[in-house]
Amino acid sequence: MTPRLAIIGTGMAAARLAEALVNEGYRGSITMLGEERIKPYNRIQLSTVLAGDNPIDGLPLLDDDWYQSHNIQLRTGDPVMRLDGDSRTIFTASGWQQAFDSIVIATGSRPFIPHVPGNNLPGVMAFRTLDDIAIMQSFAEQGEKVLVVGGGLLGLEAAYGLNKLGLDVTVLHHSDALMNRQLDQHSANMLKESMEGSGVKILTNARTAEVTGIDQVTGITLEDGRHLEAELVVFATGITPNVEVFQSSGVVIERGIVVDDQMRTSVPNIYALGECAEHNGVTVGIVAPIWDQATVLTETLLERPASYQPREHSTQLKVSGIDVFSAGNLNMDEHSRDIVINDPIAGIYRRLVIRDNCLQAALLFGDKSLCSEYETLIGSNKFLGDHEQQLMFAVPA
Repeated sequence: MTPRLAIIGTGMAAARLAEALVNEGYRGSITMLGEERIKPYNRIQLSTVLAGDNPIDGLPLLDDDWYQSHNIQLRTGDPVMRLDGDSRTIFTASGWQQAFDSIVIATGSRPFIPHVPGNNLPGVMAFRTLDDIAIMQSFAEQGEKVLVVGGGLLGLEAAYGLNKLGLDVTVLHHSDALMNRQLDQHSANMLKESMEGSGVKILTNARTAEVTGIDQVTGITLEDGRHLEAELVVFATGITPNVEVFQSSGVVIERGIVVDDQMRTSVPNIYALGECAEHNGVTVGIVAPIWDQATVLTETLLERPASYQPREHSTQLKVSGIDVFSAGNLNMDEHSRDIVINDPIAGIYRRLVIRDNCLQAALLFGDKSLCSEYETLIGSNKFLGDHEQQLMFAVPA
């Protein structure tokens, strides 16, 4: 009998897994189920579409005929409402139900909106889907002032796109440094200057106390008492795994659905990957580790040995004209040292952190020409030998 596999989710993790299974010769049937009405698309490029740097028709991850040609049943716009872990039966909002031999949970995450007064007012939103782009584009035809809460990757990319639509955009960031998880203070200051040069206002050390308004958002009041007016508020303040539907399924859930090194949950033949999964107490929010998880789970489903081992991954800001790359752990201790080049005239800053003669981290601003080589070096933990000083300009073979 042909094994039946269900993938709950139609996001990037789900599509990556389905494609990998097909490429590796998986012989079972595959059913994909998702809440969004459209087929899987490249969510990380939404900001470039908003900014007009990429066309919307370039977002789909796979051609429309790919699913049919590989006998994959795709059920969109029909969210899963319940999973019976014992019988591995899926129940959807439309009333459809079916049992499967194996199930993969790849429901991803949703934006986290801080619990402040007014956070549910009309005009308050997040930036996560194609529908969000449509809302922002519609607002640009009649609105003017936007506040983006969050100065991380997504917040800055959203702010850039909204500014490109002709809107008056201000970013509110709780820390004194933009992208404070990936940058040091110097590069964060350079980024702030570059963003402001593009037309986006930046307020650091700005903590939201309240979203104001009665029938419609009118602005934000900060903890220090300042009030900023806006007709649209966009929160980019992190994500929360989508796991509530599975509370009664039998799988162990902490922050996310707990998985082992083979991406197996606590229930036999039920697996999880992506932003909804938790491995060794850690959930992920960037694409690269999810690709690693999809590779491991493909091998697991094909009954081949594989083990998910987290590794350092890079982040890059998708804002046209501003090159930012960060990889590895920038934190220093007595066993590490850094090499820095700073050229304020050219707008170039490079910082490499070396620990025990290995490259531990790389931070590049203004020139990313060696970013892939640095990322490979960090991942390999290769000894640099006598090449440490040359590393700023060339990576040893």
